[in-house]
Amino acid sequence: MILLCDEDIGTNVPQALYLVRRNRTSYNTISILQKGWQSWKDPRWLKIAGEKQWLVFSANKRMLTVAEEVNTIINEKVGIVYLTNGEEHIDKVLWLLLVKWKWLENIDKNEQRPFAYFLSPKGRIKKQTLKPLKI
Repeated sequence: MILLCDEDIGTNVPQALYLVRRNRTSYNTISILQKGWQSWKDPRWLKIAGEKQWLVFSANKRMLTVAEEVNTIINEKVGIVYLTNGEEHIDKVLWLLLVKWKWLENIDKNEQRPFAYFLSPKGRIKKQTLKPLKI
């Protein structure tokens, strides 16, 4: 599994996960900034994430209210997990991802795409229904 962190998550979380070792391998995470995609509009990089079947991690729940963005998530079969509170400190987000990593691997492998989940800072999970919007 590759977890793609968007600009709202930043680079610190992927860097920290890279440093955390598990069975001599790192957690596979990359960021939009590491890819050089920071100036791209969301539909452009969401399309690539869908093509590569990367699991997206974001705090930008607004994507679900913007027609072009939610339609891209649906049409490109993106799997995405939204952090419900984007103002968490890196240590809390890192802890949350480490605790939920098995769940993330499971949905990445077994959940039919497209899908969206909300993940609270306390670890609560809620599946979000994806609905196309008219442009």
